[in-house]
Amino acid sequence: MADPSLISVWGLARGRLWFRSGRKPFRFPLTSLRPIGWLVKRRWFQFSVQLPLVLILGLLLYAGFYGTPVADENLATVLTWSIWWTLLILDILLLGRMWCLACPWEALAAWTRRLAFWRRSDEPLALNYRWPRWLQNVYPATILFTGLTWLELGYGVSMNPKATATLGLLMVMMAVVPALFFERRAFCKYGCLIGRVVGIYSMISPLEVRAKDKEVCRSCKSKDCYRGNDKGYACPTGQYLPTMQHNTYCTVCTECFKTCPSDNVALNLRPFSSDLQTIRKPRRDEAIFAIVLIALTSFHGLTMTPTWNAFLSDTIIATGWTRLTSFSLLMAGFLALPFLVFFLGARLATGLGAWTRKSLMGPRPVWRVAAAYAYPLIAVALMYHLAHNAGHFLMEGTMIIPVLSDPLGSGADVFGTADFQTRMLGSMNLVWALMIFFVLVGHVWAIRATERAHRGLAGEQRQTALPWKARLVISVFPLLVTCANLWLLAQPMEMRTGM
Repeated sequence: MADPSLISVWGLARGRLWFRSGRKPFRFPLTSLRPIGWLVKRRWFQFSVQLPLVLILGLLLYAGFYGTPVADENLATVLTWSIWWTLLILDILLLGRMWCLACPWEALAAWTRRLAFWRRSDEPLALNYRWPRWLQNVYPATILFTGLTWLELGYGVSMNPKATATLGLLMVMMAVVPALFFERRAFCKYGCLIGRVVGIYSMISPLEVRAKDKEVCRSCKSKDCYRGNDKGYACPTGQYLPTMQHNTYCTVCTECFKTCPSDNVALNLRPFSSDLQTIRKPRRDEAIFAIVLIALTSFHGLTMTPTWNAFLSDTIIATGWTRLTSFSLLMAGFLALPFLVFFLGARLATGLGAWTRKSLMGPRPVWRVAAAYAYPLIAVALMYHLAHNAGHFLMEGTMIIPVLSDPLGSGADVFGTADFQTRMLGSMNLVWALMIFFVLVGHVWAIRATERAHRGLAGEQRQTALPWKARLVISVFPLLVTCANLWLLAQPMEMRTGM
C-alpha cells in the first residue's frame, strides 16, 4: 500500500513545477458541441430533467409514509440512503453542480414561485425580501448538515422509512417557503444543506460554467446574465460571470446561456480540482464548513466500526446516560477534535513563515492562514466520502433490485425481481483497492492545493522557495486525516442502510 507520507513529500517537492509551469490551463467547451449548445438554451431543458426526480420524490414520500416499516424492504430508505446518497458523491466528483440542475426540491420551489413550469414569467408569488445580512454565509447549511448527520447516525432516520419521508417533506418546505419570501434563490445559496455540500465539493469537479471571453463580459452594459431578460431569469444565486471563479454557488440552471446576448457562456471540461488552485480570497465560513466535512465524513466511518460501538457501550454503562445522550455528547467531542488540531497547526504555521506581518496578513493572521489551508481539505473529505460510499454501494447496491418490484414491502412483484438475492458487486479485494485509490488521490490533490495556498500566503514576489519547516507543518494535518481514514477503511464495517 502506498505511504501517504511519501506522497506528501513528493507532492510538496513537485509543487513548484505544478504551479510555475506557465502553461495555460486546459479547457474544452462542451457547449461547442452543437447538441449540447442547443439543448442548454431551451427553456424546457431544466424542466425535462427535474420532472422525473419530482415524480420519484413523490413515490418515495408515499412509500415512506404508507409502506413497510422495515428499512431494507422499503423503497424510501433503500433508494434514498443506499443508492441516491451514495451515488451523489460520485455525481459531484464527475458532474459538479448537475444535481442542483435537476434538484426536485428546487423544482417545486421554482414552479410554485413562478406558477409556471418552464415558461418565462414575472414570478407572481415572489415577495423578494432581502436575505438577512447576518445569514449571508454558509453557517446555516453547516448547522443543518451536522444535524442531518446526527439524525442519521444518532436518531437512526436512515433505518426508519417514515422518518426518511418526513425528512424529505421537510426539505420541500425548506425549499418552497424561503423561495416565496426571499429574492432569487437565497436559501439555495446559503441554507440548503445538500446544495452547500454539492457546492463546496464541486470545486473538485471537471465541469464548470464560465464566460468564454471575460473581455466581452466587461464591455456588456446590460449584464443580462446577472439581471435576466425576456429570454431567461436572473442568476438565481447572484453570480456575475466576469468575476465568477469557482463552482461553489453556481447551480448550472442554464439561465445565463439563455440570457447572454453575446453567446459568451460555456460549459467547460477542465482538470480535476481546478478551483482549489485558484483560491485568492479564502472565506472563513467556507473554511469552517470544509473542516466540518472532514470531521463528519471521518466520524461517519468511525461509527461503523467495532471500536466505536464498544466505546459507546462503555460510556453508557459508566455514565448511566441514554444511548442518544451518550451518542450526542461523544459526537460533539469527536467533531471538536479536528478543529482543535487544525487551529493549533495554523497557529504554529503563522510563526514559521513570513506571515505575521500585518501588511500581508491583516489583523488576524491565524484566521487567514487557517482559512487558506482549510480549502485543500475539501479534496480529502470528498475522496474519503467517495471511498466510504463506494464500499456501501458495492456491498449494498443490489438491495434496490428486489425493492423495485415491491416498493412498499407489501408482497408485490412488479418486475419479477422480488425474490432476487442481494450480493456484492465485486470482491472484497476490488472494494479495498478502490477505496485506497480514492483516498490517496484525494491526498495528492490536497497536497497540491496546500502548496498553492502557501505560495499565496507567502507572496511569490518575496519568496520563491518554501521553508522546510513550513512545508512540514502544512502537510501534517492532511497526512493525519489521510492516515486516520485509511485506518477506518481497514476496520470491519457494519454495513447497513445509510450513507
